[in-house]
Amino acid sequence: MTTMSCGPERRSADPLAQLSRQLDPACVAAVHPLELAAVLEAEGLTDRVVRERYGQESVFACAQQLYHMVPHRAGPPPPPRPGPQSPSWQNLLRGVIYLLPALWTPHALAVAGGGVYRGAGLGLLVATLFGWGWMQGVAFLGYAALGHDRALAQRRLRALGFGAATLSVLLAAALAAVLGQAPVPVALATGAISLYLAAATTLLVLGRELALLLAALPALLWVAAQSRWPGALPGGPDAVLLLAVAVPALLAAVAPRSAAPSRTAGVPWRAAPPHMLYGWLCAACLSLALLDPFGTVPDGGLLGASWSVAPLILSLGAMELQLRHLHAGLRRQSRLSGTLRSIVWRAAGEVARRGGQYALGLAAAYGLVALLAPRVGAGPLPDALLAGHVLTGAALMLSGLLINFAQLVRVLVVWGLSLAAQLTVLLRGADAASAYLQGSAVAAALLVVLAALAVRDVRHLG
Repeated sequence: MTTMSCGPERRSADPLAQLSRQLDPACVAAVHPLELAAVLEAEGLTDRVVRERYGQESVFACAQQLYHMVPHRAGPPPPPRPGPQSPSWQNLLRGVIYLLPALWTPHALAVAGGGVYRGAGLGLLVATLFGWGWMQGVAFLGYAALGHDRALAQRRLRALGFGAATLSVLLAAALAAVLGQAPVPVALATGAISLYLAAATTLLVLGRELALLLAALPALLWVAAQSRWPGALPGGPDAVLLLAVAVPALLAAVAPRSAAPSRTAGVPWRAAPPHMLYGWLCAACLSLALLDPFGTVPDGGLLGASWSVAPLILSLGAMELQLRHLHAGLRRQSRLSGTLRSIVWRAAGEVARRGGQYALGLAAAYGLVALLAPRVGAGPLPDALLAGHVLTGAALMLSGLLINFAQLVRVLVVWGLSLAAQLTVLLRGADAASAYLQGSAVAAALLVVLAALAVRDVRHLG
């Protein structure tokens, strides 16, 4: 067995010393032998290999030797990880906020009329579907700036949000022209909804959920008053749309109190497009189910059942909270004593427990929806649609976990395969709900496998 020595080996021809030089970046940064054990396993070293090459009894024994041979040298602090760090109540409030536009966007459809695929309806679709991706990228860049300075983050969010809204308007106008529709109504509706999304993204990134919720009250009160006293209030849907967009936009434009000049920070432009693509892929999977562009279901497809997505949207806040608790649990498991195998199994159990709690809660909510929908006159909803929503929720939670593990590319591949599976089933003549169920099942199953593989690397647990 190799004799343990102090200090880094630099000239020795001993195989273990050579290995320490090859893995020097990992060795000097390690704070626990388990980290090096994970690195060795990732390099393909097994117990048999380390016995033959390095004279150690196991991978863990080899990792312990490396840990004691190479002294720890703390590197520069890592950049702040983009993402919300808000209190628990703010996470739960986000689910309500995500659903608020559904209460006033029908008035946007009434601005120009013409149905779902015409006029303001087309503008709403463009703003929502493309905005999902645009604002994912904007939020990522905003969180990256928030780690440096709050005022800088707000300026960046305002500029990027306005730019994303402008691009959405241009895209909507071009699409309207191609479809032979009047570009102005489509562009106006797209601009209004996109501006709201930009303002909401700014406020959410800055942790101002309560302000965004209060900003929605004037529009909601106006809607309630118009419903209670038809024709008594001026403006009609235009007034509702103005209130719904202008108030959040003004709040997002107000500079923070600490708006002193701040240092500049680099913009991770290249990292933003994958986040945008993630949003677009998720939006595409839902749109194929609810909009039914292939006309697989008579009488307008499943658009009348689009309200069924409400429990899923409401649960997104709880999902974010569960992810926070999950990461805290994984860090806790990584600090407990035990073998590498036991730590990995405990981490996998933590993922299964938190993910199962969220999925079961969402399934219970949809079970209640299926039970109550016929009783309130909403009509029965396809079981495949409701099951697809549950699987989509589980897939979104696992996606969030893997994205925090820096595995966004793999997540994109999974959602791309899910969309391809959904399209394939649709082209074979299945209805939109069944195709949605199969596509979401593909996503959930693949993400479960990726999550199980990810927790095997203990570096993800710290």
